[in-house]
Amino acid sequence: MRTFFIIGFVFLVSSTPTWAQVGTQFPMLIGQLVDGKTIDLPESVQGKYTILGLSWSKKAEESFESWINPSWSKFVAKTGMLDEMYDVNLYFIPMFVGTKKAAMGKIMDKMKAKSDPDFFPYVLFYKGDLGPYENKLKLKDPSKPYIFLLDKNGEIVYITSGKYTENKMLEIEKILLEN
Repeated sequence: MRTFFIIGFVFLVSSTPTWAQVGTQFPMLIGQLVDGKTIDLPESVQGKYTILGLSWSKKAEESFESWINPSWSKFVAKTGMLDEMYDVNLYFIPMFVGTKKAAMGKIMDKMKAKSDPDFFPYVLFYKGDLGPYENKLKLKDPSKPYIFLLDKNGEIVYITSGKYTENKMLEIEKILLEN
């Protein structure tokens, strides 16, 4: 089991393709990895399917955490027999918006001190405005993390939210295996 720690903040998944438009381009989001490297989505992930988990509220923490180990095992550690079939990018994105922007540095430092360093390349910290993403991606409920599956061109092909379930993961896997 991977240790992942972000004090008082969580980010991840969503589940119902009625929010953002499936088939539309994921909006540009520039974030920072723990090592300081900047990642520009979706440009930096072109050419591979990409799973993105977004959240901007502590209320989503429990739901977010439910996705970490299954996603890690399936797409990074590849512990199952068929997991080698998946070549995807995976990013969990805590979004520091509003008054929480100032806390990002402290949270990153706490994560460095208490989390497994193998997980660092998969956490992308965003600091900025929620508005553009709230509008374009139809982010409505801060108590739920949102998960987006992007195709090789950065277009949204699947959306889900809330706690991890095997059915949600099977939907993601189905799309990946069909393409």
